[in-house]
Amino acid sequence: MTQSPILTLTLNPALDMATEVHEMIPGHKLRCSEPQLDPGGGGLNVSRAIKALGGDSLALVATRRADR
Repeated sequence: MTQSPILTLTLNPALDMATEVHEMIPGHKLRCSEPQLDPGGGGLNVSRAIKALGGDSLALVATRRADR
């Protein structure tokens, strides 16, 4: 029996930004790498986790019109 894909719904999508530093030294200025931007939000993150665990999912994301 094959499992059907799991549908996730993201009503409030986000843009996740992450960066890293080579070394943290107290009192010194942190020099970060270029930020990495990834689509995020509850449903998208769940779909990403399902795929990482070998499952199949379909992510539905609510967006608004660009001209508003």
